[in-house]
Amino acid sequence: MTLEDLQPDALAAFDAARARAAEIIDPGLLRAVQERITATLEGSSAPSRDCEPGAREIDCLALVDQMLIDVSSMSDETVAAANRHFTAGGLWDFVAAAYLMEASIRLDIASTRLLGGSR
Repeated sequence: MTLEDLQPDALAAFDAARARAAEIIDPGLLRAVQERITATLEGSSAPSRDCEPGAREIDCLALVDQMLIDVSSMSDETVAAANRHFTAGGLWDFVAAAYLMEASIRLDIASTRLLGGSR
């Protein structure tokens, strides 16, 4: 049995939200976020990259790292560093997309471990 079998409507809504997030966040940045979250949750290393990350990726991944560790202790400096790379409202879009990515990865891990397969 898969999660798709158990909760098809909920999973469809979740997938629609993830698709929307992918439309509004730069694909390269979203991929870096996915790799970081996956590595953190699985206790592994993120795959090596072909080039050094730029300031945007460094600042945004620092925000993601703190979201994964303890969002309540997020510093204003971490938020400001990430925010400088977005236009008005863009940081909110990024945080929502990162949150959806985290939830998706956690769901995939749990589904594999509890149901014996991916969604």
